[in-house]
Amino acid sequence: MVRNKNVILELLRNGVAFQKITLAENLDQDSLTKEILATAATKNIPIENLSRKKMARRRSGESREVLIGFLAPVKNWTLQELLSKLYENNRDPFFLLLNRVAFANNMGVIARTGFAVGVNGLIFQTDAAKLFDEETLHFSMGTIARIPCVKMNIFAALKELRKNNIKTFSIQMDGGIYFKENLTGPVAFVLGAEREGLAKTVSDRCDKKLAIPMRKGIDSLNVSASASIILYEKARQEGLHFLSENSS
Repeated sequence: MVRNKNVILELLRNGVAFQKITLAENLDQDSLTKEILATAATKNIPIENLSRKKMARRRSGESREVLIGFLAPVKNWTLQELLSKLYENNRDPFFLLLNRVAFANNMGVIARTGFAVGVNGLIFQTDAAKLFDEETLHFSMGTIARIPCVKMNIFAALKELRKNNIKTFSIQMDGGIYFKENLTGPVAFVLGAEREGLAKTVSDRCDKKLAIPMRKGIDSLNVSASASIILYEKARQEGLHFLSENSS
């Protein structure tokens, strides 16, 4: 479910499939609601009208939901399908692998930053229902539904990436300084939870370890903050081509 009207409209405009949109009866519609309904109508998405009593599900102590979008099931790609599509479109693989990243706010922020810089694949082995639950969608502002996702064992994924000459970098405290590494070309960044970090059995299978320098007394950054720093360093090294692509 998606409850943020700006997110619903963004997803509709970008072709993300919805099962239906539920609307409170006798709603005094603002311009954003009208645009959502008009866009949904052009895509033949069913609109369901319910009483406010049935719609009443609090997200906070002060607000009630009046419009909810229900996403259609998100396609789960295989890694080979995704690689074939990227190569067919002459695009370098730019992937994120999530290992033990447990919290919806972290996964959501990572997905939103990743989408902003052009990540074109998200590989995970957790339950897909957790990856696309309401909280993750909320924190990602819907972008997690716009990145191709592959549910796959992380060891199998790393093995397949190596076969395809895709560099794999783990983000860890004992790695090389991130901005001194060449991050251009086909790349996959492997992220773990900030408390537990990456499993050693995972990091040992990556090509290199990357570290973000910081002052003494700080054990680590939040995983979503670390991801943002690394992802934008890659974008900087690539010459920020994604900006010109998005503005064209």
